[in-house]
Amino acid sequence: MSNVLRQPWMDDSTYEWYYLEEQARVNTLERLHRGGNRALIAVKAQHPLNADGTPGKEYTLRLCKALKVKTGLEADGVTVDFVTFGGVHQGHPMVTLAEAGRDYLVANGIGQEHIKSFNKIYSGNDEDRIAAEEFSNGDYSQLHVVCSAGQWERARLFYIFMGWQPFMHAVTFLEERPNHSMICELWGSWGVPAFANGPESIKLATDEIVRKHLSEAQ
Repeated sequence: MSNVLRQPWMDDSTYEWYYLEEQARVNTLERLHRGGNRALIAVKAQHPLNADGTPGKEYTLRLCKALKVKTGLEADGVTVDFVTFGGVHQGHPMVTLAEAGRDYLVANGIGQEHIKSFNKIYSGNDEDRIAAEEFSNGDYSQLHVVCSAGQWERARLFYIFMGWQPFMHAVTFLEERPNHSMICELWGSWGVPAFANGPESIKLATDEIVRKHLSEAQ
């Protein structure tokens, strides 16, 4: 794309991301213009679960938002599928985050045939990777992502890395301290800074997050 002009202040890494951002926009617009009446909603998971295996307050807020997004899409004649993620984590020794999210959606009227659950996921980056792959490989025209306000930047960067710019739906959780801090995401070594150094750095950051979450789960 010759119209992606490098600005004077950009180094090589910054320009690469600038280019990827525009390519992801074009990819997404082409998919949208291609038409179709199917959308995929990815609900980023959150521990801890309640003692009975149901989603905790922060996760529930995201699931409620996802259901509202679905209602709006269906009003426009769009069929909606969902993706839930997450393995066994804090709060329950047997129920996975993906199962808890799936069961919540089913209890609120979503048919199981419209939900894909991935139970072996322990990183937000892997959630985004899988959702992007499901969107890429399906006949969807829209990709929607529900996350916390603190996750927005890292999630959006990962989707750009995967070639897409999804419709983002952030929730602000105030009742308790949220699990994702925008400050940590922007300046933590595993957060946004890891993306600046390319794919290998992203992989190392993802591995670090997985190790952290597995340790907490144990």
